[in-house]
Amino acid sequence: MTRFHQPLVIVLLLVCAMTPHAIAQSIGHVQGVVADDLGGVLPGVTVTISGADGQPLAVVVTDAVGSYSAPVPASPIHLTISLEGFQPVELDVSAATGTELTLPLQHLALAPHAETVVVQGHLPLDPPEPAPKPRPRVAPQIRPVEAHDRDSICGPAKPDTTSSTLGVVKALRYTPGPALFAAPDEVVIQGGTDSGISPGQNLVARRTFRVSGDAHGLVGEHGAGLLQIVDATEQTATAVIVYTCDEIRAGDRLTVFDPAPMRAPEPFGVPAWDDAAQILFADSGELMGAPHRLLVVDHGFSSDVRVGQRLTLFSRRHNARTRPTVLGDAIVVAVRRDSATIRVERAVDAIEPGDWAAPQRFAGTSR
Repeated sequence: MTRFHQPLVIVLLLVCAMTPHAIAQSIGHVQGVVADDLGGVLPGVTVTISGADGQPLAVVVTDAVGSYSAPVPASPIHLTISLEGFQPVELDVSAATGTELTLPLQHLALAPHAETVVVQGHLPLDPPEPAPKPRPRVAPQIRPVEAHDRDSICGPAKPDTTSSTLGVVKALRYTPGPALFAAPDEVVIQGGTDSGISPGQNLVARRTFRVSGDAHGLVGEHGAGLLQIVDATEQTATAVIVYTCDEIRAGDRLTVFDPAPMRAPEPFGVPAWDDAAQILFADSGELMGAPHRLLVVDHGFSSDVRVGQRLTLFSRRHNARTRPTVLGDAIVVAVRRDSATIRVERAVDAIEPGDWAAPQRFAGTSR
């Protein structure tokens, strides 16, 4: 080795020998404990150590007893102590070379809990007006009907060719339903003031039927019941059913109400066999001959038949020359021009179409 290189080696050896000691003299330690507001130690707290220029130097985490320790340069340092859910603490300290800087107990306060709730909605429009309550339906008032013999309305009859139809029963007024109606139903009428219908008017519902078993196609008329008109326009009307004989049906015709008054039967008399009327038919679907059954005969007011008149029912089936066979008694309840409706009061034998009804004569009668 030359003399020129020998001093350089000595200098390098001196530098190498002094470097560890110099470095050791420039390092210190910082340590401390972190707890909560109540003094309970907090493990898992992050301690971030930064230099004066903001560059991070070390990051340590507190142990199970809340302690931390870290080497730091012998210069001013900045500590940030943080844990989720707590307010962070920041410290500026300076560690001395070769010493341990023990910081006071640091308390972390709970972070204030703030929550923002956003409610979205639409401003309501003006509240809708409540729907009007439906008014209760008030049943129309029916005018009193004059006293009359209901059998004069409800009984069968021979169709009256002089009677006109004022309207036809169509349906229930308010709700759909069956085609059979009874009191006190309100019904719609096809027909109005143009056909002669007016409010307050009483009308009889009638329908025709073909007489069962008659070879000549005889047609009868059935009285279905009584209605009273409560409202009418030119083409339609509404009516309340006052009473029914059995039921009123859709399609029944409406005719003028012309009842027979209540009248006591005439006294019993002697049958006028030679003036007898012939029995035509009973009401639709009814058997003949029982008491209180209604029958139609072929004599009317043109033959001096009158309401309340007593009749003797008899038969000439066995022998026309012998004395008639008495079948029972009846009373006239309604009269038309060439027919009448009679009510059987007593029956002692079967009564059939083709049998007879003889008017009873008593003192004081003209015939």
